Amino acid sequence: MKHSFLLATLITRSAFSQTVTMEQANEPSIGNTKNMYECDTATNALEGVTGNGATWDFSQIVGTNSTKTIEIIDPATSSYSTAYPTSTKGFSIQGALTNFYNSTPNERISQGFVFNEPSFGTVVATFDTDEQKTVSYPFANGNSLTDAFSGSLAFTFNGVNQNPTCTGTSYASIDGQGTLLLPSGNAYPNVIRYKIVDTVFTQVSFVVPLDVIFVRTQYEYYDLTNDVLPLFTYSNVSIKQAGTAMQLAAQKAVLSSIQPTSTTGIQQIEKENFTIVPNPVSEAFTLAGIGNQTHFLTITDLSGRIIKTVKDVSEGHSVSSSDLPSGTYLIKLDHSEYSEKLIIE
Repeated sequence: MKHSFLLATLITRSAFSQTVTMEQANEPSIGNTKNMYECDTATNALEGVTGNGATWDFSQIVGTNSTKTIEIIDPATSSYSTAYPTSTKGFSIQGALTNFYNSTPNERISQGFVFNEPSFGTVVATFDTDEQKTVSYPFANGNSLTDAFSGSLAFTFNGVNQNPTCTGTSYASIDGQGTLLLPSGNAYPNVIRYKIVDTVFTQVSFVVPLDVIFVRTQYEYYDLTNDVLPLFTYSNVSIKQAGTAMQLAAQKAVLSSIQPTSTTGIQQIEKENFTIVPNPVSEAFTLAGIGNQTHFLTITDLSGRIIKTVKDVSEGHSVSSSDLPSGTYLIKLDHSEYSEKLIIE
């Protein structure tokens, strides 16, 4: 027994001694996609669990009966191609946040992000004055970097279109390497946690000018030996008035690649799955499986931007798609979080 225990200990130590690094070679590629399960936003972020040999235990995490897609999109074919002409990839969390970037063998550079929040609508941040450095390759446990960036924002606040300049600072790091525990007994060794905190300073016009701060804190857990997309993510975006505790808006997303075994009492999906017929489509489509009641239909792009809405849609109702460019979209009914992918040829 002593020999077995010693062997297990040596194997464990050897596993953690293998340094895992983020490099350009293991960046995800355009088209990589993963279906993630939404989890309770009250989940503890485990901010203090860091260092070599860390154990991040999310095995008892609570789900919400809904999903989101993480996808690497092509900026050139997205709705924001003109805002990010030098970006080569977009890391998209469905309906929440898309970060646009390019990279070299030495670093990853962000040209900005698109953030979706009910109070502000779609916020488009472009760091075209001074781009944001987010990774310095190779990037491993214990590595960190700080960078300043600047550009402009575009959004609507209290019904007024805003286009202020912005400045910001970011802090990125790999703050731990160890074991990630997810539901149903799934344990992943040699996982690294990438952490980034962005702080964006800007000003909005509302009776009198208001100084506003956007803060994004995001954790991404990677098993880069086996997968280029994260196994688990925790993202929190807070928008506050500078110098006060007043929070103007907030959005949090906790996503797991493994389905939680327990769920919250309130389900976020109220509609059963539906089918788009035909799909792919060119001129028009119908929905099957939605019953005889009428529904409010929303079509968004992959970053969550609303492209089209249609009222009073029922079973077999023909919805025109001839006014939409070719590409991939998402369809939702009645403001549910559940969505189906629509492909327009």
